[in-house]
Amino acid sequence: MSTVDQFESVFKAAAKTHYVHEKHPLGKVLLVTDMDSAEAALYLQTVKTFLENVLPESETDWLLVSQNDFENVKDLLDKVEEHRPDLVITYRNLKSDAWRWPYSLGEHLDVLTQVTSTPVLVLPHPDREDSTDFLARPPETVMAVSGHLCGEGKLVGYSAAFTPSGGKLILSHVEDEATHDRYLAAIEKIPEIDSEVARETILSRLLKDAKDFSESAQTVLGEADLGIEVECHAKVGRRLEDYRKLIEEDHVDLLVMHAKEDDQMAMHGMAHPLAVELRSVPLLLL
Repeated sequence: MSTVDQFESVFKAAAKTHYVHEKHPLGKVLLVTDMDSAEAALYLQTVKTFLENVLPESETDWLLVSQNDFENVKDLLDKVEEHRPDLVITYRNLKSDAWRWPYSLGEHLDVLTQVTSTPVLVLPHPDREDSTDFLARPPETVMAVSGHLCGEGKLVGYSAAFTPSGGKLILSHVEDEATHDRYLAAIEKIPEIDSEVARETILSRLLKDAKDFSESAQTVLGEADLGIEVECHAKVGRRLEDYRKLIEEDHVDLLVMHAKEDDQMAMHGMAHPLAVELRSVPLLLL
């Protein structure tokens, strides 16, 4: 490696991405249900209570869409466009019995999360036997999920907004073990690259970027005086399995992640299996 290349590498390694805190508006909230008007009104009160610590009623304009307000996906999108909320709240498998099977979020949510730029808070389906238990206690522990946490300002900002004073925000970064091993296997076949050095340094470099950004977020959120505890989990592993363990071990009440990919129409590659399989925790999809 030339001296110039060495200098450039050292310079890039020293440069850190810092978190800049931005407060996202959440004053106008649209709750979408497939219940009749009376049942939907009762459910609205339950949701308000569940989120009262982060969406106080005195500061929140709540809007309600019930069974007779829409018939299909287009109607639902029209309602969102009509009201232009800061947040949409609904539940898995809206207008569908498929909530009984762990294979999808349902067509309404599949489209809604991709077409609209509005964040969508997805709750467990109300007909689940344990649905009431999920909404009985306001969320205290929030986990932000990313495979590339460094630079994820929007993700951290929304996660912080849903973490109540006195609560805990976990910034979670899991490098996919299978992908990491595949790249190392390829590097081992290139004579010009020292395989042992690559094995020792690539992973630590990837995890260091995530940890540095998390530490920056810890500092900035502390200065913002939000009254929340901020932790970082950065590791290599199997994403779905590891996130499930983290959720159980840390008693996570809300999972926050991106649902969109800039270069594709389908849901974010990592978000889809997490959203479909992690059915026992509410999700905020950005």
